[in-house]
Amino acid sequence: MEEMREEGIMKKLGKPVPIAAAMVGVLVITAFIMTVILSVTVYRGKDPITMVDGVVLRDLHISHKVPKLTVDLNLSVKNPNKEAFRPTKGTALLVYRGVPMGEAVIDTGEIAAGATKSMTVTLSIMPERLQGNPEIYMEVKAGMVPFNTYTKISGKVKVFNMVKVNVISTGLCGFAVDVKSKTVGEPKCS
Repeated sequence: MEEMREEGIMKKLGKPVPIAAAMVGVLVITAFIMTVILSVTVYRGKDPITMVDGVVLRDLHISHKVPKLTVDLNLSVKNPNKEAFRPTKGTALLVYRGVPMGEAVIDTGEIAAGATKSMTVTLSIMPERLQGNPEIYMEVKAGMVPFNTYTKISGKVKVFNMVKVNVISTGLCGFAVDVKSKTVGEPKCS
């Protein structure tokens, strides 16, 4: 009698194993689908936002040969992602009439999820790029010299610590330098 009970129990135990395996399989597939949906919606890699908070004139020296200009860009980089942003390269350009006149490396370091990081980048005119440009001398005589700054920061965001997504942040700002008062006008950014 006991042997019959043991055989009945074995038969009953044989049936739940495929059902449990199927349930585990359904749970794994559901978790995978949810991960994919979240990674392309809520947790997808978003481009960081670069803002120019101000431009400060550090040095302005006007001579007949070559003018010297150094400005400090006060930047803020906001990471709107749910994961940390790891920059790989950052560059700031000082542009006069479409021609790059100065360049600096932007070193931000890692930016935590949802955080904003402030930094100052110093840009100086490369004198050799101004030589032979008559427009700059006419604008210096007029008293106002327009410049633009272009910033670009590229990097990666890891989604669920599995997939690396490339993101890029760019910013363009224009400002004018008042040569007579040695001040910088309010930057206009896009």
